[in-house]
Amino acid sequence: MSEEGAPLADRYLYGIVRAGAELPTGPDGVQGNALALVESGAVAAVVTELADSGMLGTPEALQNHSVVLDELAEKQPVLPLAFGTVVPGDTDIAEEVLAPQAEAFAEALEQLSGCTQFTLRITFDRDAILREIVSGNPEVAELRERISGTSEDETRNERIRLGEIVVTTMESWRRTEAPPILEQIRSATVETAMREVGQAEDVAEVAVLVRRDAIDEFDSVIEELAEANRERMRFRLIGPQAPYDFVPEM
Repeated sequence: MSEEGAPLADRYLYGIVRAGAELPTGPDGVQGNALALVESGAVAAVVTELADSGMLGTPEALQNHSVVLDELAEKQPVLPLAFGTVVPGDTDIAEEVLAPQAEAFAEALEQLSGCTQFTLRITFDRDAILREIVSGNPEVAELRERISGTSEDETRNERIRLGEIVVTTMESWRRTEAPPILEQIRSATVETAMREVGQAEDVAEVAVLVRRDAIDEFDSVIEELAEANRERMRFRLIGPQAPYDFVPEM
């Protein structure tokens, strides 16, 4: 309780950093409140006081959470915490949250020191791939000819069959074409973490951990791959980011 008897504000936790870490000056925290450090020995939690902990599930709050973590990660190692991590106002963060795992936190931060994350999404260019499938598969060309100028009800079976062929072909190409691309990416990274793909045109989605002093080399590898595959694929690189996919288990 505060001196006036009002309950202490709940606090929102973004991540764990080293004690004395530099806080971002640009982004506001969740609900527009200032960021602060709560330290315990060699580590610290980045926190924000909350006016209303029941108002967190908004796109703006998620965006603020991500921006704070990504800006922290630009200058120092950070262990991101899950969006929506809140502790009651009367919680002693230093003693109850940090101290019990201070050694593990410090070791994890050391492992991530000097590194940053990027996320790479590779997709087939759907129009180019469809042209390739049509030119190489007589059944597809015939199905498209039957479908042309008809309603969905008139050629429902043909449309279903066409879709099956396209999806099966893309999945087959993904299995053969993604591995050599990913192997070249791994050669320029410290670690990679594959993510599941959800659409037929997805080739791969991978989070990569890159040393900051090797970012230029990594960028060159991605640019060369994108150029080599420009007629059939699209490469989208997101980052630098906080190392969401590389926080060690503790």
